Amino acid sequence: MKQSSCFLLCLVYLASIYSGQCVFVNNGNPYNDGPLRVGELTLSKTIVNSPLHSKVFFPLKPDTYAAVYFIGGLGGLVPTEAYEIVLSKVASHGFFVFGVDALFPVLSRSPSTSPGKQSVGDTVEKYYSQLIWLKSYMRNQTTSTIAWDKLALVCHSAGCDDTLQLILGNRTMYTATAFLEPYSKNAKTKMNFQMPAFMYGTQLSEEGLHCAIKGLDWDQFYEVWLCPKIKMEAIGFGHCDFLDPEPWEVCHVTHYCKTTNNTRLPQYRQFVQGAVSSFLMTTLQGRAGALAYISDIRNVPLPVMDFKTDLNCSLIGKK
Repeated sequence: MKQSSCFLLCLVYLASIYSGQCVFVNNGNPYNDGPLRVGELTLSKTIVNSPLHSKVFFPLKPDTYAAVYFIGGLGGLVPTEAYEIVLSKVASHGFFVFGVDALFPVLSRSPSTSPGKQSVGDTVEKYYSQLIWLKSYMRNQTTSTIAWDKLALVCHSAGCDDTLQLILGNRTMYTATAFLEPYSKNAKTKMNFQMPAFMYGTQLSEEGLHCAIKGLDWDQFYEVWLCPKIKMEAIGFGHCDFLDPEPWEVCHVTHYCKTTNNTRLPQYRQFVQGAVSSFLMTTLQGRAGALAYISDIRNVPLPVMDFKTDLNCSLIGKK
């Protein structure tokens, strides 16, 4: 199918989900830093009675911005601070980015859960409760408007299992989702709804200790997801390589996951934020031209493999 036809089909789909508030649109190259200066806000139990530890990255210029909800690796046990460089760069393109982790959660147990042990349902409920809390709390914390009707879920590694559960629990809350080197045992059956998705992997993450597991990672997510969807795998990089320098060093020294040469990391972080921003600029901001940065391999600045797109949707506009 011709690329122009794919663009048209995707545009029709996107037009069907754009409603409500008009948001800031970045018309620049997503692989460059965005045009907006970014501020940070840390939210925790001790500071503001936040149910879960969170960090917000947001444009300092007042405007109306789409929202991104991010869950990190190890099911949210990797703290948001491990991803600050990439999340801040994504925010510079015109997004309120909420990084949330369960490193220091306020524990609660269902009657069926043994003492001191959280069930999967408990964890997902906490992420959902945190999102509702953030919507309420942020009303009086910014001079900008957050367009919660344009909300994307982004995740890394096993945090994508929680993200998948959030989508399956209430998919109408979310506009799009980006799975970065995802892991989940629950991505087994074909989804019965449409939501734009970006599945991203790395070559080295399936080597060594297998921080990504074949059959449970981005390939499987792509197989069970309906159109529109995009999949790519970066050549020569690994599972920890877009983390901030200090957490990357821990991963590198311990050989927890296979990593690349540290001289390439700034370039790689820039690439990851650009690919994610391209997807978000398309699905949340409604900028059609941004899609070409990840749907046309000629525009992808680093070598990739396992590159695949499905934008030819037969059920366009139906969630």
